Amino acid sequence: MFIMNDVIGQIIREYWARGLPKIKNRDIDISLEKNFITDIVGPRRAGKTYLMFLTIKKIIEKTSKESTIYINFENRKLLPSRKTYFNDIIEFIYGENLLEKYRTVYLFLDEVQRIEKWEQYVRSVYDEFKGKIKIFVSGSSANLLSKEYSKLLTGRHLTTHVTPLSFKEFLDFKKINISSKKFTEQEESIIKKKLSEYLKTGGFPDVVLGKEKEEIISQLFTDIVTRDVLSRIDIRKEDVVEEFSYYLASNVSNLLSFNKMKNYFTSRGIKISVPTLTNYFWHLKNAFLFYDSLIFSYTIKDQMQYPRKIYCIDNGIVNIVGFKSSENIGNIYENTVANELVRRGNKIYYWKNRQQEEVDFVVKNGTQVKQLIQVCYDLDDVDTKKREIKSLIKAMNSFKLDEGLIITEKINDVETIDNQKIIYKPLWRWLLEK
Repeated sequence: MFIMNDVIGQIIREYWARGLPKIKNRDIDISLEKNFITDIVGPRRAGKTYLMFLTIKKIIEKTSKESTIYINFENRKLLPSRKTYFNDIIEFIYGENLLEKYRTVYLFLDEVQRIEKWEQYVRSVYDEFKGKIKIFVSGSSANLLSKEYSKLLTGRHLTTHVTPLSFKEFLDFKKINISSKKFTEQEESIIKKKLSEYLKTGGFPDVVLGKEKEEIISQLFTDIVTRDVLSRIDIRKEDVVEEFSYYLASNVSNLLSFNKMKNYFTSRGIKISVPTLTNYFWHLKNAFLFYDSLIFSYTIKDQMQYPRKIYCIDNGIVNIVGFKSSENIGNIYENTVANELVRRGNKIYYWKNRQQEEVDFVVKNGTQVKQLIQVCYDLDDVDTKKREIKSLIKAMNSFKLDEGLIITEKINDVETIDNQKIIYKPLWRWLLEK
């Protein structure tokens, strides 16, 4: 029987002995700057571990694999989790003389939030070894970025967000070359066909590369809810959380009122308060499953009292898990744009005036509104087009912008109305811009 130190040593030696898995490049870079701890956060199965392996691959091209240590704290051999594992790792490093053999030891701690008070250990190692040990941590919960952690490591860490594949990455995984910005008619046709697949099954790497896509998505959704939400908090009404999750997946790109949600559960004989529902949503958001867009306002009070728009991190979950009486491609388009805007590092809001005219996305850069985006799948209907343009122009006037964007299925054009420019772009083309 192994004592704890032997278990850690065994896991590290097994990692050294086996080869790295086959790794595909992502449009995400991890900093190797020694003066910072690197946090890697995102939903389960989005590719955090493989991003670690990709970074390890880059490191061992210049040095030995034994200068790197990778430990996944969800490894069955490490259950139940113990805080002593951290000291065991340092003892192993000393025992193998790694600090003498290598200029830097690279320590990769996957799903580190499984260990209680892990952040204190990371801070201690960072301060003690002064760049001799470069630390990478990953987790499937935004708790990794808690205020306590940020305060403890102020000025000491950099965060990398990992999401399901972007459309560009999706095409790369499908071995479709998009290096050229000008496409032939045949290339456009292939890209559009792949967009349909991307919109339907999403961008989780296992789903993109797997065959049983619906089964993988269903299991992934269940794992996120049970392992990253229900198992980490004290929730008495687990069935309510699960039903709430299905409801959210069925209503992406729609406005959500927690008060109306409470009334819905009350009508079904389930007593629940608005604060409790708000808390449930916070935990689902914390697991990177759903997120929200608030109404644009310069006052926090307005932002909090108006309904919020709900988005899901992946369209595969929306299509496979959500209940839909009919396919709503418009909502899927909007959810896709929301995900891409967030992936590009933007803060998003929606705009609505007293006349109930609405613009889907107000995109901020710092304190300034830099772009307004309207998403409309089908602009063939004249009345629909007029309504979308009217709302967009009113918002442009409100923010003093002379340009607005409408993302649609197939129109690629520019229109000037009263000296204001309206740009139309097909979704596939917009997704490949950056």
